[in-house]
Amino acid sequence: MLRKRWLLVIPVILLLMGCHSTATTAQKAGRVKNGQFNGITLDVSRHHYQVSTLEKFITLVADHHGSFVQLHFTDDKDFAIENAVVGQTISRATKKNGIWRNNRTHQAFYSNQQIQQLLRLAKQRGVTLIPEIDTPAHVTGLVNTLKASGKAALAKKLSWHSNSYGDELHLNQASINFVKRIDHEVADDFAGQRNARFHLGGDEFTDKMTKNTAYIKYLNATSMNVEQLGFIPEAWNDGFLNTSLKAINHHIQVTYWNWTADQFGTLGKQRRKTWASMPRLIANHFKVLNYNDYYLYFNITKKGISKRDVAYMSNDMKRYWKPTLWDNDSATKLKSLHGIVGSSASFWADSAGSITDKQIYRAGNKFIETFLRLARKPLS
Repeated sequence: MLRKRWLLVIPVILLLMGCHSTATTAQKAGRVKNGQFNGITLDVSRHHYQVSTLEKFITLVADHHGSFVQLHFTDDKDFAIENAVVGQTISRATKKNGIWRNNRTHQAFYSNQQIQQLLRLAKQRGVTLIPEIDTPAHVTGLVNTLKASGKAALAKKLSWHSNSYGDELHLNQASINFVKRIDHEVADDFAGQRNARFHLGGDEFTDKMTKNTAYIKYLNATSMNVEQLGFIPEAWNDGFLNTSLKAINHHIQVTYWNWTADQFGTLGKQRRKTWASMPRLIANHFKVLNYNDYYLYFNITKKGISKRDVAYMSNDMKRYWKPTLWDNDSATKLKSLHGIVGSSASFWADSAGSITDKQIYRAGNKFIETFLRLARKPLS
């Protein structure tokens, strides 16, 4: 009987060893020199770029020694990727002028074939394409897609509406299981890349100041899932409280955008006391990336893409920003790139309206060139 028990146990041990091996391989493959993994983030949920425009951005990043393009697929407008788990496939969509649109929601999305087209170019140019499936907040497009695909009961079970942050997923096992399934399908699309990464989101979802056990469980489970699929997990810094750091998966690389999520006054002061700073994360052996929203966020509005505004932003960035400057424009005490994997300039389309791809690229390409040059510049 003992021998039979061992025969049952051995396959389980081998499976666990395989999962650990895959996660370890992803971490080793992701080792880059401090400060040298730099790129851009594009909000493709709230502004749908033509594939040809995304190819131009990939080429631009490659031509200026950048390493990645992150695609923010989920937000309040579109769930911007084909995904059978959610019920959004080209069989339920119509293609017009190169853009696939869901027949029910009219949301724009990228097909599996279009993702593969982008990946072929990215691999040729040595650029990593990073999918971002942002949860538990920024999921209105996802929830609407579920409802439209005949899964309204599932949407109701998984989500709730926050007065502060809009639609969110519940932080429970049902949501964990669901997100794992979505991420597995997305991971299949983005597999086979050197330095493969998967961004899990995790921004603007709570005002909780004490240890958020439910989120820790959620983040650990979803991050370990993508690790086992061969990706380095990434997440925004919002959920990394000082009281939680020991409990969170340390393989997650933290994309640090703002210490207080742009909150000031009493709430801002409370968050500065309870949310982990970038230096605190580094001291606790987390790897971080600098997404400083003061210098590195390019907000796509008619005013924001004007020559005057872009010139001001570029000059301000050239004069003051460096990869160790993480807290808005406040002076930094960080003296080296230790723990800082790289940085990102981010193009957000909350208020993009009818602005075109051509206008965005024309306004932003020099900003990207300047940023990538500064990101690689040795610290003085």
